[in-house]
Amino acid sequence: MSRVRIEFCGICAGYRQEAEALQKILTDRGIEVEMVEAGKGHFYVYLDGKLIFSVKMIKKYPRAKEIFGLIKQEMGNLE
Repeated sequence: MSRVRIEFCGICAGYRQEAEALQKILTDRGIEVEMVEAGKGHFYVYLDGKLIFSVKMIKKYPRAKEIFGLIKQEMGNLE
């Protein structure tokens, strides 16, 4: 079973909400999620230890549905 780790800035506007929305999308599909409150400006998502989203690399606000799309691409067949 795959595991997702979401590291997010707890004080950044909206980051916690997007992290929680992504967590719900994933747990509803039976995917284990670890949530970690991280430093300022952080929003990283790892799938089985592989970084698949970084707000600093992409320079884009994190959106749960968009990140779920990246996870679906990595995992293959997810509804």
